[in-house]
Amino acid sequence: MDKTFTTPLELDVFGKYVSKDARILDFGCGYGRSMAELRDAGYTNLTGLDFSSTLIERGRAEHPDLNLMAYPGGSMPYADNSFDAAIMLGVFTCMIETKTQAETLIEMRRVLKPGGVLYMTDFLLNRDKHNLDRYKAGKERYGIYGIFDLPDGGVVRHHDINHMEALFFDFDVKVFEETVFQTMHGHESEGFYALMTMP
Repeated sequence: MDKTFTTPLELDVFGKYVSKDARILDFGCGYGRSMAELRDAGYTNLTGLDFSSTLIERGRAEHPDLNLMAYPGGSMPYADNSFDAAIMLGVFTCMIETKTQAETLIEMRRVLKPGGVLYMTDFLLNRDKHNLDRYKAGKERYGIYGIFDLPDGGVVRHHDINHMEALFFDFDVKVFEETVFQTMHGHESEGFYALMTMP
C-alpha cells in the first residue's frame, strides 16, 4: 500500500500539553508517519495501532524502531488509564458510522488517564460542486450526508462541524481550529484539528 497520508500533527500545539516522556497512543497510526515525527521531536514512549496489517508491515519496514501493532477492532489491548495522551489523525473519515465513532471515543476514554490528552484531526464538509455531488450520491446510497465513494473503492466521510462537537461533549475541548488539508489524493478539503482533555 503506497498511499501517503497528509493530515499534519501540529507539534507546537501538542507540545504545550504533552511532555516528551508521556506515554502516547497513535490510534490509526498507518505506517507510522506521525509516530516517526513524534520520535524525531524527542517523544520517547510511543505505541501505534492500526486496522490495516498491510500498513503496519510497511511501517515496521520503514521504521523498525517503532512499536506498531495491527488491531482488529473492539476493545484495545490495554488496561484502563494506560496512556497520558493519544492522537487520531484522519481516523473518523474512515469510520463512516456514527455509532463506531462514538464507541471509539468511549474506548479512548477508557485507556486515557484522567486529565489525559486527545489530539484529533479530521475532514469537514466542503461546499464545492464536486463534493456536493458526491455527498448527494452518498446520501442516497448510505443514508448519511457526507459519505462518498472513492475511485479506488474506499468509502469515506466528511463531517458537519456540529457532529464533531457533539461527539466531543464528554471531553474538555482546549483547542478547536478549522483549517484546510491536502488530501492523499492531491485535493484540498476543509478540516479541523482539536486538542481535548479527559475530565
